[in-house]
Amino acid sequence: ETDVIYIAKVDSTHAVRMVSAAGRRLPAHCTSVGKMLLASLPGAELENRIAGREFTAMTPASITDPEVLRAELAEIRERGVAVEHRESNPDVSCVAAPVRDSAGRVVAALSISVPMIRWSDAREEELARLAVKGAGALSARLGHRGRR
Repeated sequence: ETDVIYIAKVDSTHAVRMVSAAGRRLPAHCTSVGKMLLASLPGAELENRIAGREFTAMTPASITDPEVLRAELAEIRERGVAVEHRESNPDVSCVAAPVRDSAGRVVAALSISVPMIRWSDAREEELARLAVKGAGALSARLGHRGRR
């Protein structure tokens, strides 16, 4: 409903990196993957999932206000990339891009997580491009041929 489960992971080659694991479940509103997936839902389905829910914070930066979340999801739909800054881990930021199936439906999201010591606005843009490229390659393997 409003959680995400990570199904695969590739570790960084850097000595300082985020520790996570395939199979881990996190609240969607606190992660770039989750926000990308929520943003891809049709309006009525999104409302069914978030209306009347209490959003628990994982960090002081977590979004807990449904109106703020709705506004951010609208921005994600417009931009095509989700970003989270210290929302699930106070020392990490992430970007995510949608993975689409052969019909163009968003079926997953690919994210890149980076410790804050390696994060900047310029790096965010670079990582967003890499996430979009990786998600596009995975989408192509799933039979997606379109731009969206």
